[in-house]
Amino acid sequence: MKKIIVLTLMLAWYLVPAQEHKTELNWLTDFEKAKVIAKKEHKPILMLFTGSDWCPPCKAMHNELFHNPEFIELSKQVVLVMVDFPRRKPMSMEQRKKNQMLASKFHRGGVPTFVAVTPDEKVLGKMTGYMFGHPERDINFFKEIIEKNKKRK
Repeated sequence: MKKIIVLTLMLAWYLVPAQEHKTELNWLTDFEKAKVIAKKEHKPILMLFTGSDWCPPCKAMHNELFHNPEFIELSKQVVLVMVDFPRRKPMSMEQRKKNQMLASKFHRGGVPTFVAVTPDEKVLGKMTGYMFGHPERDINFFKEIIEKNKKRK
């Protein structure tokens, strides 16, 4: 019985809507603006394809990874772009179309997925999925992308 209660509480924690948790991350939704910033600051662009209000792994990522101090620090070395596909959260038709265009160009798979690109849209790497309770996989991916970008300069 204790195991059922613990599992229920853990599941409820993962299913808490991600937008209720504030982080120090600076997410953009405008890819064109992100390209301008990335070019000016010589940073890679990291797009997150997500279903923020319906995808359990996406919600876990928001709750675990986005509050991780190491991840927050690494995020300052990239330009973050949120490419969201919510089911219940309101989103303008214009933003939905932009997100669909990005998905058709860079990602035709499941969520969550990180896709790293240069300001001139060269793909540096891609990582799909999230391992509940293991943000180090995503942190290592960010480190790899940052290193690839340094070598590219």
